[in-house]
Amino acid sequence: MNKKRTELRLQNHQIYLDSIQNSTVENPPNFILVFVDDMGHGDISCFGSAAVHTPNLDQLAENGVKMSHFYASSSVCSPSRFSCLTGRYPNRGFVRYVFFPHNQLKGWIMNPLMFPYGVRGILPDEVTIAEALRAGGYKTGMFGKWHLGDQSPYLPSEKGFDYFFGSYYSNDMQPYAYFRNDEIAIEAPADQTQLTKQITHEILDFIDENKDQPFFVYYPSPFPHHPVHVSEDYAGTSNGGTYGDCVQEIDWSVGEIMKKLAEHGLTENTLVIFTSDNGPWYEGNPGYHRGRKGNFLDGGQIVPFIASWPAEIPKGLEVDATAMNIDFFPTFLKMAGIPLPKDREIDGVDMLPLLKGEATDALHEELYFIDGQKVMGLRTRDNFKFVDRHRSENSTYFMSKQGPFLFDLNHDLNESYNADTHYPEKMDALRERLEIKREDMKRNPRGWKDHNRH
Repeated sequence: MNKKRTELRLQNHQIYLDSIQNSTVENPPNFILVFVDDMGHGDISCFGSAAVHTPNLDQLAENGVKMSHFYASSSVCSPSRFSCLTGRYPNRGFVRYVFFPHNQLKGWIMNPLMFPYGVRGILPDEVTIAEALRAGGYKTGMFGKWHLGDQSPYLPSEKGFDYFFGSYYSNDMQPYAYFRNDEIAIEAPADQTQLTKQITHEILDFIDENKDQPFFVYYPSPFPHHPVHVSEDYAGTSNGGTYGDCVQEIDWSVGEIMKKLAEHGLTENTLVIFTSDNGPWYEGNPGYHRGRKGNFLDGGQIVPFIASWPAEIPKGLEVDATAMNIDFFPTFLKMAGIPLPKDREIDGVDMLPLLKGEATDALHEELYFIDGQKVMGLRTRDNFKFVDRHRSENSTYFMSKQGPFLFDLNHDLNESYNADTHYPEKMDALRERLEIKREDMKRNPRGWKDHNRH
C-alpha cells in the first residue's frame, strides 16, 4: 500500500475520532453485543431447537425482537468480526480468511499466502464501534475471542477497547492463553471448561464498575466453536450432546448479564443483541438452511438474531426482512448521536426502523456475499438470491463446481431449486448487478470516497 496514502488515512482516522464530542443524545443507551462463535440458526429453542433449552434467550426474544433472516457478513470468523465492528464488507479491509497465530508454524505459512499487502489484522485506519463510542464518552470492554490480529498494531487495546479479557484467536489454535489487557491472565493451555464462567464474571464486574456512565460490552464468546467445552454444572443437561450443553451454558451467561442490568436499573435503556459470527461447523443446526460454515449458502451465513431495548423496541416483535451484521456500526452510532465517518463507504445501514417495527421491508436494496476478496452472490429486497459458479459444498464433489444459481427464496428457503428457467430476465439482471459490484470493488477495494482524487 502507498505509504503517503496510508499516512493520510491514519490522519483522517484520528481527525474523525477527535471530532466526536460526548454523545449528543439525552440519556444515551448502553450496548451489549453478544457475538457467539459458530452457532447455527436453529440452535436455540426460540428458533426451533427441540434439543437445546435456552430460557434466558427465549425471554430476551419475548421482551424484544427476533429476526428470521439475519445474515453474518461472512461464513468464517475473522471476516465476519471485521464487518461486525466496522460496518463494512470484509474485503474492504483485505480480511479474506481466518488469521492464524503469528508465532505458529501454520501462521508463518498461511497468513502471508492468504492476506495481501502484509495485512495481519484489522488495519489501523479502520474505525471500529469501540473507537467511535469511546470518543463519544463511552466506556468500552471486550470479553472473549478477538481474532483480528495477535500483535501490535492490531490488538483490542489499539482498536478502541478500554478493557480486554480474552484470547487473540480461536480455541483450536495454540498456544491458547487468555489476556487481561496486554498481560497474560490465564497461561496456555487455558482450561476451556471454565471460560464461559470466567468471561461472564468479568463482564459483571465491568458493568458494576461502569454502571453510572454509558458503556459498550462486546462479548464474542469462544463457543460453541469446535472443540466444544462446558463446565461440570452444565455437562449432560441438554439433549444436544456437549454442543447443546455448551449453548445452554451460554444461555446461563446471558441470563446473568440480564440480572446484573436489572440490579442496577439499566435494563430499560440498554440495547442487548445476541447473534453469531457465522453458521455451524461440525455440529449445530443451520436452521434447515442449505450449507454450513465455510460456504455462502444460507446455512453458512443466516444466524440467530435477538435484540432487546425496552425503552424503544416493542415486545415480541418478529421481523422477516433481511439485515446483516454490517448494520451494527451505523445503528449503534446513530443511537449514540455520533456521526458516521465521511471518508469511507459504510456498507451497513441503520437498522433501528426494523428493530422498532417501523419498517417491514429490507433496508438494503441488496446484500452481497463475499468469498475471500470476490463478490460471489447477492440477495435482493424481493427475496431472490443469485449465486455465481462456485465449488460444491457437497464433500463428495468438493473438487467440482456448481451453478450459477437463482433461488426464489419466497418459495424455496432451502435453496434447493434453480429458478433460472422460470425467471431468465431476473437471472440476467442479478448477474449484471453482481458484475457491477465486482468492478466497483476492484476499482476501489478499500471503499475510500476520495479514491479518485488521491
